[in-house]
Amino acid sequence: MRVARISTLLVLLVGVLAASSGHVRAAFPGANGEIAFSSTRDGSADIYAMQADASGLRRLTRDPGADTDPAWSPDGTRIAFTSNRDGNDEIYVMNGDGRGQSRLTTSPGSDSNPTWSPGGRNIAFASRRDGQAEIYVMNDDGTGQTRLTTNSAPDAVPAWSPDGTRIAFTSARDGQNEIYVMNVDGSNQTRLTFDPGSDVSPSWSPDGKKIAFASDRDGNYEIYVMNPDGSDQTRLTRNLEVDLDPAWSPDGRQIAFTTNRDSNYEIYRMDADGTAQTRLSTSPFPDTTPDWQPILIKYAVRNVSFRGRWRESDYRGALALNGNVDEAVKLDLHLRRGALQVWSGSLSLAAGAFQRSFAMPRGLLPGAYVLDVAPDPTSGFSAQHPAVALTKPAEGVVSRAWASRTLGGGAVTRLPVTATIVYANFRLVAKPNPSLRLTLACYESNGQPAGKPTPKPATAVVVGGVRVSSGALPRGAWQCILRAGPKVVKRLRFQVG
Repeated sequence: MRVARISTLLVLLVGVLAASSGHVRAAFPGANGEIAFSSTRDGSADIYAMQADASGLRRLTRDPGADTDPAWSPDGTRIAFTSNRDGNDEIYVMNGDGRGQSRLTTSPGSDSNPTWSPGGRNIAFASRRDGQAEIYVMNDDGTGQTRLTTNSAPDAVPAWSPDGTRIAFTSARDGQNEIYVMNVDGSNQTRLTFDPGSDVSPSWSPDGKKIAFASDRDGNYEIYVMNPDGSDQTRLTRNLEVDLDPAWSPDGRQIAFTTNRDSNYEIYRMDADGTAQTRLSTSPFPDTTPDWQPILIKYAVRNVSFRGRWRESDYRGALALNGNVDEAVKLDLHLRRGALQVWSGSLSLAAGAFQRSFAMPRGLLPGAYVLDVAPDPTSGFSAQHPAVALTKPAEGVVSRAWASRTLGGGAVTRLPVTATIVYANFRLVAKPNPSLRLTLACYESNGQPAGKPTPKPATAVVVGGVRVSSGALPRGAWQCILRAGPKVVKRLRFQVG
């Protein structure tokens, strides 16, 4: 639906679905850039762009025809749009600054509603070239135009799913406008909405988990959202006027849309749950069919992982990084656990694929870490904060072991020759696998066991003791060993005398 032509709006939506009805495309993951839209503020319908806070307005097209339905390419560098500048609605493409405008379709029927594939190599669109509005697909240079739907009723307003496998669209094949979905080759066409109202303008969320759409099921057009299988249909807007053309922000947190709640069609945005509805455009002339620009984020590091092994609660290994950069870049690296920084380093990369490993300091504990990657600010690469997990060994991990003269007492490394009792304390920060039995055994300096191994529960602090009934503990170097099954979790050494 091209709401810029106000006189035909309700006729198109309530009556027969024309091929020029409803621009929507799925947004793609990335940072949020500008919002492109169509406006008649300068006489004819042209394509404009503005920041998400309504600042930085730019006019991108200037011709006497009507330019509508802007659709940003997945990399945010190009815009496909509909124009009748050559006497008939056709699909055009231009750079994001309005330069390099070129025509892609040349059919005698109306071509409209472009939507890009996630890879940016294909464009789906609606066309009346065969007498009825149907969904077609073509390469991004206009070649290879192929028909996907064949019905006696109009099919229009395609929206490509973010995973590239499906296309949602609007169809009147069952007597009224409903939302359908199909595979990208046109197979498995499935109806998603079933209500007496008109459902139009599907738009996939960037993660592919929701489809926003417009429906007049409650008396006037409002924005709704549903799961990709049609379940959990939820209303987001509630007013007495028309809300149309939902377009997700690339980060999936907001939705831009068209509304005439202020007696003129304007661009609004709202949070993805329908809250914080905010007016962006304030022209006295209609502003319609918004679409949100993805800004691809350029990352240097692709994967991060710990490589190494545990030995008696001591991690001995490295942090492994790999990726691919298209230019030389220097990275500052900081590994942290929560707010505590545990390691820092730097990495200078030449263009191309890379794999690097950094030896880790002793004393790392199992758990969740974050690697802060700070590229040279002039490089064009973005900062990263990938999470990386250090998994525990099967036997568990002790973070601290100490001997004490009293139960729960302070650490001592040497006991007096008069000592008759000693306690062995182990702070267990990662429990052993349940299948491994936890035991504690202590040994004199000659290697003789001071009693049998004692089973222990896997509590936060595992405590055992050695006591002699008469006299004092034998002199020499002692050790107490905590085991999980046959594996040593931690050794504690202390001196008597």
